[in-house]
Amino acid sequence: MKKSLNFLVPFIFFLLISCEPAEKAPVYPSGEGFFILNEGNYLAGNGSLSFYSTATKEIYNDLFNSVNGRALGDIPSFMATEGNKGFIVVNNSGTIEVFDLTTLETLGTVTGLDSPRQMVTREGKGYVSSLSSALVTIIDLEKVQVSGSLDTGSPSEAMVIAGGRLFSAHWSGGSSITVSDLATGGIISTIATGLEPESMVLDRYGKLWVLCTGGWMGEEIPRLVRINTGTLEKEAEYLFRTVDDNPSSLTCNAAGDTLYYLDEGVRRMPATAGALPAEVFVAAGNRLFYKLMIGPGGLIAVTDAIDYQQRGDLLVYNSKGELLDTEQAGIIPGYMLYMKN
Repeated sequence: MKKSLNFLVPFIFFLLISCEPAEKAPVYPSGEGFFILNEGNYLAGNGSLSFYSTATKEIYNDLFNSVNGRALGDIPSFMATEGNKGFIVVNNSGTIEVFDLTTLETLGTVTGLDSPRQMVTREGKGYVSSLSSALVTIIDLEKVQVSGSLDTGSPSEAMVIAGGRLFSAHWSGGSSITVSDLATGGIISTIATGLEPESMVLDRYGKLWVLCTGGWMGEEIPRLVRINTGTLEKEAEYLFRTVDDNPSSLTCNAAGDTLYYLDEGVRRMPATAGALPAEVFVAAGNRLFYKLMIGPGGLIAVTDAIDYQQRGDLLVYNSKGELLDTEQAGIIPGYMLYMKN
């Protein structure tokens, strides 16, 4: 009598299971935290991506390279998201790296861009500013390719979308905000600001705040300008102390009722304030504060570029301005983006 083959069934099942592809382990923890773009050394092409987990209180460095086997490129300057896709603007490389936010695996690269700087998204489109071109490039986020452009009349950097309008700042050598109609692509208005509008933020009251540095050579006193996004009129202007002041990195909390920026450290002010804050909230001390981000619950994250050559530091503070953690990031840690995955 022939032997039964039933004893082979468990063995065959084991072989089938063992041959299935193993699920990839995540390269950074799930939960809340924020990405950090490390710019790398100029022309070296060694920009990198880090993630700081607020749960583990640890930093995870060189993530993009570890997953995709290559560096981000030359000077990653900004990051945006849409759905489960991340978009990293790489300025000097003239590219946008597109990747899966969960696995960090690349989904494609948009190439041939002219000195791209920042990116805002709306209804499946990405709008990319340029330091050397008057055109804002439009990206089809689904197809991951260029689909058009907007002529803003001047090079641009910081951008905000409000009420179907694109507000783009003429930063390098400029002193104005261009307002474009996203439906028609035409220019609606140009609003005068101070010299070199470096960063912008929209508050909960629909007001656009513009931080102007006063120029690279200190041509004029820096100022903070408030613009009504409905009437497109400049409502208020707050002057800093002297031409030697160097404010930067204007941002706000999630509620949109408190503004933060860098100036001898971290300063903050209510969006309803009638004057600039006289006191520093978090003093820089001997640190070289470079970029600023505000997270939920008033969490404050600041990068220290040290000497703009070596690996820099990430400093994390609570809402009271108390230092919670210090971690070493990549070379010249810059732009940060809060995430919850």
